[in-house]
Amino acid sequence: MICGRGCMPINLLGSVVGTFLAVSLLSTFHILRKQQQQKQQQNNMKAAIATGTENIDQYIHVKEDWPKPTLATAVDGKTGKLVSKLPNERHLIVKVLACALAPGDCRLFSGKTDLVQLPKWGRPYVIGSDLCGIVEEISSDEPYFQVGDKIIARFDEPQPHGMCAEYACVKARFSEKCPASIPATQACTLPASAAAARLIAQTLVKPDSRVLLLGASGGLGTFVCQYAKLYGASYLAATTTQTELVQSLGVDRVIDYRTENWWELESEFQDQPFDLVVDLVNGQNWQKGGCSKTKVLKKGKGTTYTQLISGVQTEINMTGLNMISFILGTMLGRPLYAKLNPWCPRLTFPQGLDLKPGDLKAILEDVAEKRIRVVLAPASPFGFDTASVRAAMMKQKSKHAHGKVVIEIAKEN
Repeated sequence: MICGRGCMPINLLGSVVGTFLAVSLLSTFHILRKQQQQKQQQNNMKAAIATGTENIDQYIHVKEDWPKPTLATAVDGKTGKLVSKLPNERHLIVKVLACALAPGDCRLFSGKTDLVQLPKWGRPYVIGSDLCGIVEEISSDEPYFQVGDKIIARFDEPQPHGMCAEYACVKARFSEKCPASIPATQACTLPASAAAARLIAQTLVKPDSRVLLLGASGGLGTFVCQYAKLYGASYLAATTTQTELVQSLGVDRVIDYRTENWWELESEFQDQPFDLVVDLVNGQNWQKGGCSKTKVLKKGKGTTYTQLISGVQTEINMTGLNMISFILGTMLGRPLYAKLNPWCPRLTFPQGLDLKPGDLKAILEDVAEKRIRVVLAPASPFGFDTASVRAAMMKQKSKHAHGKVVIEIAKEN
């Protein structure tokens, strides 16, 4: 069809209009898709997650698309409920700067403690026990913390998870404001390990007491060395292979467990036996040493032997009948045997993670005023990528970290 001068053929006009509409729709689609992707990016974060058990190279990954927690969406690991539905528990959303690992991370990853440690939703879960970071979100009635505060925070016992990510949801009662002078890579080590060491020393170390520490160079042991001396120990012996390190932390006598058994050193210690044994290793120390009538310890109940239930052992089997054996043999059997056997020292299991108001603040002051120093494991802080996080977990699992294993999530400003 031909129209008058200046007119466009109808079929050509329709083609132009159709092309214009198609381009407009395609452009609108791309804009909406980009907006959706940006929204998803805002709602997601980078996180180190465990998707399975035991095999670190196969089941530890750093993902870019893990859901970012908010006070409205975060789920409590113990109850499986939204934290916003737990009115008696204050929570904070934290932008993580650094995360510390602990033996509990490896126990949970083993799959053999799921009954008590696995979060309610199961796997996958974010790894990591303790953190240092910046508060990003608080509830409207939060009385102490403010957005922008630098804090440290601990996991919710007995579930060591959730901290090795760009953001984490933490309980306010397990958190404390952190002085700017303490680097995040050091501060993140304090909420569990330093707190446990301080509690052991407060409770059990008496002025002028003689203390034997089994396992002095690990993440917890390096703090116990210092707090034992700070709380009055006059003499501190320790089993380790890291002589120079522990001597710098106040140890008077280093016992290399590869060449010496501490319970056989009677000629050296029988005239001045130990008042306290702090066993961070477990293994055969109680059976071969504590129950051996050794003259390294005082007769009968004159010596207190305090033992972490697990020590540095990164795997405890609490599955099936093993759970019954653990409860009857370790939790109940050992204390009963020690009580009935007149030759055995007094046996205690310390509540190392029993935080009281003011504990974390006091520890931060100890570090800030250089009464206590933080020891990081060689290669710490590790990077925040899959290969580096796997290496950090391997180091923790080795039981020979010689200090705290730390992963740096973000640089401090």
